[in-house]
Amino acid sequence: MKLPHIAAAVLLIIGFLFLVTAGFLGEWFWFGSTGYQEVFLTIILARISLFAAAFLIFFAFSFINAWFAAKTASGGAVKNRGNLWIAGALAGLAGLLAALWVSSSWETILKYISQVPFSLEDPVFGLDIGFYIFSLPFYSLATSFAIGLLVFSILLSALSYLLKEDWISFSESGQIFIKAGEAGPDWSGLLKRFLPQLNLLLFLLFAAIAAKLWLARYDLLFNRSGAVFGAGYTDVHVTLPVLTLLTAVALVIGIGFLVNERLKSLSVIKYGIAAFIAIAVVGLLASFAVQGLIVQPNELNLEKQYLENNIEYTLKAYGLSDAEETPFNVSYDLTAQDIEDNRLTAENIRLWDWRPLKSTYEQLQLFRTYYAFNDVDVDRYEINGSYKEVLISAREMDTGSLSSTAQTWVNTHLVYTHGYGVVMTPVDEVTSEGLPEFYIKDIPPSSEYIEIDQPRIYFGEMTNQYIITDTDTEELDYPSGEANVYTSYSGDTGVKLSGIINRLIYGIKFGSLELVVSGSINDESRILMHRNIVDRASAIAPFLSYDNDPYVVVADGKLYWIIDAYTSSDMYPYSEPVGASFINGYKTSYLRNSVKTVVDAYTGEVTYYVIDPDDPVIGTYRKIFPELFRDFSDMPEELKDHIRYAQGLFEIQADRYATYHMKDPVVFYNREDEWVIPDEVYREDREQMQPYYVIMKLPKEDSEEFILMLPFTPIGKENMIGWMAGRSDTPDYGDLIVYQFSKQELTYGPMQIEARIDQDTEISQAITLWSQSGSSVLRGNTLVIPIENSILYVEPLYLQATERGTLPQLKRVIVAYDDRLTMQNTLEEALGVIFGGAVAQEAADAAESGGAGTVVTADSELLQKIAALYYKAQDALANGDLGEYQYYIEEIGKIVTGTA
Repeated sequence: MKLPHIAAAVLLIIGFLFLVTAGFLGEWFWFGSTGYQEVFLTIILARISLFAAAFLIFFAFSFINAWFAAKTASGGAVKNRGNLWIAGALAGLAGLLAALWVSSSWETILKYISQVPFSLEDPVFGLDIGFYIFSLPFYSLATSFAIGLLVFSILLSALSYLLKEDWISFSESGQIFIKAGEAGPDWSGLLKRFLPQLNLLLFLLFAAIAAKLWLARYDLLFNRSGAVFGAGYTDVHVTLPVLTLLTAVALVIGIGFLVNERLKSLSVIKYGIAAFIAIAVVGLLASFAVQGLIVQPNELNLEKQYLENNIEYTLKAYGLSDAEETPFNVSYDLTAQDIEDNRLTAENIRLWDWRPLKSTYEQLQLFRTYYAFNDVDVDRYEINGSYKEVLISAREMDTGSLSSTAQTWVNTHLVYTHGYGVVMTPVDEVTSEGLPEFYIKDIPPSSEYIEIDQPRIYFGEMTNQYIITDTDTEELDYPSGEANVYTSYSGDTGVKLSGIINRLIYGIKFGSLELVVSGSINDESRILMHRNIVDRASAIAPFLSYDNDPYVVVADGKLYWIIDAYTSSDMYPYSEPVGASFINGYKTSYLRNSVKTVVDAYTGEVTYYVIDPDDPVIGTYRKIFPELFRDFSDMPEELKDHIRYAQGLFEIQADRYATYHMKDPVVFYNREDEWVIPDEVYREDREQMQPYYVIMKLPKEDSEEFILMLPFTPIGKENMIGWMAGRSDTPDYGDLIVYQFSKQELTYGPMQIEARIDQDTEISQAITLWSQSGSSVLRGNTLVIPIENSILYVEPLYLQATERGTLPQLKRVIVAYDDRLTMQNTLEEALGVIFGGAVAQEAADAAESGGAGTVVTADSELLQKIAALYYKAQDALANGDLGEYQYYIEEIGKIVTGTA
């Protein structure tokens, strides 16, 4: 190899090492700025140690075997080193790949070492559940590594035997020569000398295969056979004995190879392999025969025990075994006094759906194109001494909305650095124009109820790029009239860019020359990265899964984000898995919301609070990373007031419970009482209901609380059969309650209420008229609100003009109760129509005063006028007079929009 080539190779290696080092140092410095450098160090040291150990084991074992094979083949010392170089290069490459694979499994190995028992045994083998979640993956990894190593070693050793020493030679200049015309190897002689080593390697290989087969016995607990998820009758009585027998035969075959050198007989090996194949084939045929001829004709009786295992362990895996089940005997005897006694529930019925409300926020509260609301979250606050459900959204920075000419490196990384403040509205209050009332609004935030001392949002859901603070370029703080207010970040978050080395490291990391050469950056400047809160939390603790809906909280004058973090596994025996897109896109058969992750929106400080210390998985992680987690008791009280039942967990629990509430194996087998999550109509489309938060007084409870709830309907039917509630307030946080309706009485489901709305001539006529007059009607969520022992149904209607940029307005509220249905301007009016009494009087007083909470729109006389114009428009259309038709439609539009 010529000198220029060597120099180029050296430069390439140096460049590669520098890039790797720069990437490592960039993360090392960043972890240091977060206070979690020990976590990073633990993971890195684990990966490096595993990589080194796996590489050394794989390389040393395979190369020593290759060297020994070459030495034996040559009858003494190896003369031609070229063969060893080839073997070493192949062993090194294979070892590198194996080491990368093993090091990527660092979590599996650390969990095995630090595992915490579940103190619960499986029903077949009597092993602790922790064996399946922590130990079995490790044993499977180890046996796979061993099998791969032994197969490669056999092949590499065979190659060394086949390469005679004089086949290949190297010149002084490094060129390779293959001699032509030489006779081939002495096959019989080579094989004879190779047999002792081959026998030993094959013994080890079959021993590893036997271990793999032994572990496969435990995999039966994750099998689906017939009606059961997990080991069924055929698995236990046929497949399990067959796998046990195959394990023994594989081990005997291995011993046959080991003793072959002494006995000089292949009988044990031949008969062993024949027996192995025969047992495997017979076992496979037997399993089909037993399943088809014995189990299926008598499936219920034979699988009953295993169905019980499936039901019991699925409920335990998803935290459903402790769900309180209670009957809910529906009685339609609510009175006005009952509504008054549950006033806090009625006042917190959510009339604002987050989707049209988000559009309204964007029209009323963005002020500049570079701000954006990512979504709207539901929470609760004490407002003037009253427990109030609210909707809240963070006003984040979206530099992508800047004009293309303004999206310079300086603007996107130095100037437009943070969002500003939040918007908060009560769930039920409406202005006379059909718009939301505000508890917090504007820039800077103004509020009569809640104080915000630090409204800046440097870390959020939409902050997906790095920024640099404390530069010589001023940061935009917020717009103020025709001018702007500027600020400088005062937090100590981020990595200081003092010195050319740090700037070069992050310039390489982000591929930014500007970061290296910018004159605005000084020694006090800091780079803030991983600013997306989910990305930030997962960068620190990648072994947890995170909910896809973080929510913003105002506490102690600051803004915080709370993210529900989950522990999960797909190795819980007898538990039927579900696909969960928010859990890293993988299936899971065990799930716990064990951690509440809190991120400071200004400083980016991340804190992991363990809210479920009884979870063995989080207990294992706490042993691995003792400095990472904090007890829930350490969380500030103001933040504790805002924890809520995790929606992602609740959705999976509801999905599993819809089937696994059938605890009787006979009922479960026949699917006699299977439930589904019902549909509703949103806008004009049918879609599955989502869980929703509500403040209400649960049956037999003394006070209202914040819960997450979802109704159920029987499969194939629309009537409601029950509902599930997840409690969010301490000390009852995390409790699940399932209320079951009588199967002998009809309780309307959401789609039956939707059908009643569509069949009501007055309501459907009004919706049709509004939809044809330059406006569109948005049908909001159908809320099922249990009050006492009755069920109230509430659906808001929004009106939005078809022109771009118009505001959705809350114009009507539909309330259904028993056989009564009404649509009124306000919830108070609707309740008054249905229940009368004091409720009706309060609604009348509110309408007369025209105060907040009242929507002043067309009365019945105005509706008749609209109807008359509508029929005239239809007559004109039937006569082909499009001009007259357009005139009447425009008149209707003027009446509806209040411009007549």
